[in-house]
Amino acid sequence: MEILSSGQRLSVYSDMRWPLKTGIGNVMTAMVERKPSRMNLVGLEVKGSIGSPFSPFAISRALRRSAADRDGVYWSAGFVPPAVMHIPSVVTVHDLTHLRFYSRFHAAYYNYYLKPLYRLCSAIVCVSDYTRREFLEWSGMSPNKVSVVYNSVDRIYLENQEAAQLPYRYVLYPGNHRSYKNLQRLISAYAASVLPQRDIHLAMTGDVNQTLVEHARRAGVESRLHFLGRVNDEDLPKLYKGALFVAFVSLYEGFGLPIVEAMASGVAVLTSNVSAMPEVAGNAALMVDPYSIKDIALALDRLAGDTVLRDELVARGREHVTRFDWDLSAQELWGIIDHVYRAV
Repeated sequence: MEILSSGQRLSVYSDMRWPLKTGIGNVMTAMVERKPSRMNLVGLEVKGSIGSPFSPFAISRALRRSAADRDGVYWSAGFVPPAVMHIPSVVTVHDLTHLRFYSRFHAAYYNYYLKPLYRLCSAIVCVSDYTRREFLEWSGMSPNKVSVVYNSVDRIYLENQEAAQLPYRYVLYPGNHRSYKNLQRLISAYAASVLPQRDIHLAMTGDVNQTLVEHARRAGVESRLHFLGRVNDEDLPKLYKGALFVAFVSLYEGFGLPIVEAMASGVAVLTSNVSAMPEVAGNAALMVDPYSIKDIALALDRLAGDTVLRDELVARGREHVTRFDWDLSAQELWGIIDHVYRAV
């Protein structure tokens, strides 16, 4: 998509409160780093917590102060639109987990407050075709206002050649411990697999989770379950590289960044056959029914015991992951913002 012609300047106002080292924060950082020079990015001074239900009002107040001439575009790397659209607005929707796995309050907030605001936006950006289809069905928005810009993978995963040296062989789960990540079933499947007998451990990022520890204790695999704490950006690619393979059998993802991070690291992937994960994984991962402990356990056994299969998935992954490039994603996003401004 064509960007502004030479000499023109476009002010893009953005809520920059998204925490770094989070999914949305990483997207924001990647896009800002690749901003065209003709775009003037203005970080809004928004008061309060970004997760507050009153955040759209705080954004609107900040916009009214910063964009007094009502010229420019508002862009958010996350899901929060302004309550009043003083200027055209572009908002990225990563998933609809709040409708599925959070409280009734969260669902009501989306259904009765955010949905009408999304419909007022000039454009919505979704991070996968799956999320776009789900969003269109839920929101009722015109399809020509909802686009797909894939998340991508940082080059550090492609360039890293160093593997973490843990004192055991391990399968890696990289991610948070929210309920829909399906970690209790993963632990149960691990316990039912041959991996514990082969002294292949299960390693998870994040702090010790006592609920998961108790679950592992009941399953008889507590000694082989490890929590690696909050891993910094420099060490995470090494953890991927050192893994026998990655197990990411979530119940729901709008994208599923660990899938492509593992592929970029040259590691085989076990993932789920639901939501956006088949789209992101393509033919470069072994997929299972995440609701079936038996299916997950059989897949764990298969990947642990079949070197040929792991090597084949690694080769496919290295080719497949080239689709997910931040330079291309940023070009598409800033092109959408430019198009929105021109259409006013």
